[in-house]
Amino acid sequence: MKLTTTPTPGRIARLQSYFRTRVDPMTSLFLVLPLFAIYQTGTLLMMDCANGQCQWNANGVDFLTGNLLALTGGSRLAYGVIALSAALALAAASLWARRHAKLSPKLFVPVLVESAVWASIVGPLSIVLSHAIGLGRTGGSWVGDIIASCGAGLHEELVFRAGIFAGLTALLLRFKVRKVFAVLAALAVSSVLFSLVHHVGPLGEPFTVQAFVFRVFMGALFAGIYRVRGFAIAAWTHCVYDIWVFTGQRLHW
Repeated sequence: MKLTTTPTPGRIARLQSYFRTRVDPMTSLFLVLPLFAIYQTGTLLMMDCANGQCQWNANGVDFLTGNLLALTGGSRLAYGVIALSAALALAAASLWARRHAKLSPKLFVPVLVESAVWASIVGPLSIVLSHAIGLGRTGGSWVGDIIASCGAGLHEELVFRAGIFAGLTALLLRFKVRKVFAVLAALAVSSVLFSLVHHVGPLGEPFTVQAFVFRVFMGALFAGIYRVRGFAIAAWTHCVYDIWVFTGQRLHW
């Protein structure tokens, strides 16, 4: 006799509830702690140190690491103490939120799965488009790619989506701009700035119209995920997406 299993009404209801609910800010803070930990640990292990003076080629919009190193005189130990203190402060905030019923740690696995699905849908397509328009370069190590992906997922979503996109949307709404126009204007501005930042700094790529338009589209996509699903899912999707792209470049997919 062949047995079949069907989702119970309770499971279906929980699944529907999960997708109807945007991940709240405090839970998002907790869920992105691994990205922070991986990036900071990788930074400490891979920063370039000579004669006791450490330097770090910043990842994207990571304006903090290089400035902190400068303030500490290039001391890896001092930077490590500051990073550890920040991690402990974030963990304490998460524990406080959980005690006050403002945190849902059980969402960690569903968020990772959902983010991996989003990234796995967009990632392969992005690799094909990148080849078509001549984007992409490989260098360093694959471990370095993982660390950079964690940094990009955290910092770029924090700056461009949680900061510029959400902040500009809220500002325009305060000025009585219609919600749909406020969201679209903020999406456009944040996506253009997101694209432009990939062409500045020592690690920036040469500017081309194709690359610029492509990344504007990706910025809009991440903004949409942020708007509908929350910061944590946008950050993890961005991270896994970058891993997809870096791996595809290395394997010449």
